[in-house]
Amino acid sequence: MNKIIKNGKIVLPEQIVENRFLIIENGIITDISESYNKTKGFEIIDAENNFVAPGFLDTHIHGAGEGVFETANKEQFANICSTIHKNGVTTFLPTLLCNETHIKNVVKNMKSFGEESKHIVGMYVEGPFVNMEKKGGINPNYIRKPDLNYLKKIIDISEGYLKMMTVAPELEGIDEIIGYLLENSIIPAFGHSMTTLDTAFSTTGARNITHLFNAMSGISHKNPGLAALPFIDKDIFVEVNGDGVHINNRIIKMCFENLNPDRIIAITDAVISAGLPYGDYLYDTDKKVTSSERGVRYAANDTLIGSSFLIPDVLRNIKKVTGLPMPRLIKSVTLNPARMLGIDNICGSIEKGKRADIVIFDNEFKIKKTLY
Repeated sequence: MNKIIKNGKIVLPEQIVENRFLIIENGIITDISESYNKTKGFEIIDAENNFVAPGFLDTHIHGAGEGVFETANKEQFANICSTIHKNGVTTFLPTLLCNETHIKNVVKNMKSFGEESKHIVGMYVEGPFVNMEKKGGINPNYIRKPDLNYLKKIIDISEGYLKMMTVAPELEGIDEIIGYLLENSIIPAFGHSMTTLDTAFSTTGARNITHLFNAMSGISHKNPGLAALPFIDKDIFVEVNGDGVHINNRIIKMCFENLNPDRIIAITDAVISAGLPYGDYLYDTDKKVTSSERGVRYAANDTLIGSSFLIPDVLRNIKKVTGLPMPRLIKSVTLNPARMLGIDNICGSIEKGKRADIVIFDNEFKIKKTLY
């Protein structure tokens, strides 16, 4: 149905416009206008002076609510997606570790998701070609040395859904892996790595950095590691977890003040329990995790495995610690990730001809309505 959104503060990439009608016809944005054709019978949506922004993109999310993508059945998969959508996210990448059974399960669920699957860009797989010393929450059984034949197997069972893969640039044989990923239109992301900055620079092909600072060599004035790369190579996209747990809030502020504003991507790295009260949950079918103000951690060893924050929570925290203007803030969860994924021609900003993925929210990022 054709729709018009009125009385909203429309968030564009560089500014906010008011006193305009956002006109949507057949699911496509057709105009941002001072008037509209009242004879067409539009459904009128009153934004009530709230913000009207592009639907959020979450490019790094393992799960939400009471499930994770890896092991979810069809109903659980739908419930995870519903929780994500209710939080203003209209496009996302189910993120998982490199377990063949789990990959096949996610593929099966995506294939059965019907029309809604157009909002799922593909899978993001962390590993398996990463450094064991920086495994973080990755099961060591899911890590292996670079092996082109195994990569081909993973691509084959992914059935075209593999969109991005985390690799460690210091591993012997990784150049062949990166080359093959690029040949198959899969985005290589550097992460879970002990690399030096020099090695990271000399390893070409990376388009993204997986959760900056977490599970990687850090910044040193004498021997800088992977975390220094996006501060120097301004063309690479970089994920920043904005929950205030994975990265200290002062470092979040440093990132948003010094990284390329067109390349920084705010992520959740959300797992089971995101959007639910703090407490104990089961992850990967049999591992007890505890969700608290310290993030989501394995109960057995206190290892941080992910966040209980969803995109509105992340935006709220980043706004608090950075004071960023709304267009700049929103771009980190809309246009920037859309550009990284190569889908900015269809979504990621409110522009004529783009898909009408829209979220309406208030000053505290409380979601009022999501259209997609």
